[in-house]
Amino acid sequence: MRPAKAFYPFAAWLIRLSMLLLTYVFFFETMRAIDFSSVDFYIASAYALFSVLIFVGGFMSKPAMTVVSAFFLSGLSVYELIVSFSEKPDATTAVFMLSVSAALVLFSVGNKK
Repeated sequence: MRPAKAFYPFAAWLIRLSMLLLTYVFFFETMRAIDFSSVDFYIASAYALFSVLIFVGGFMSKPAMTVVSAFFLSGLSVYELIVSFSEKPDATTAVFMLSVSAALVLFSVGNKK
């Protein structure tokens, strides 16, 4: 069976929307409680910024914004994965593992149509 390449654009947009949803679910409360002395606030803000930029990058003809945003999102996701890692993997670990994977997909292909 051959791969269904026609679904790639839909899948890429689903990844972008998922990153925005992940940002809202995991980081909205941290950003709402503005605390400039907290590292978590800066991580949450960076995650939100690059999630928005990866979404906006999908509308651009050049892939630079998507690639740079995906690079930083993958790094931030690895950081969150390490911080949230425990002896027994939980849902948060799985979510950030999938987030790393999704960001690396967009980092590797950019805005390919």
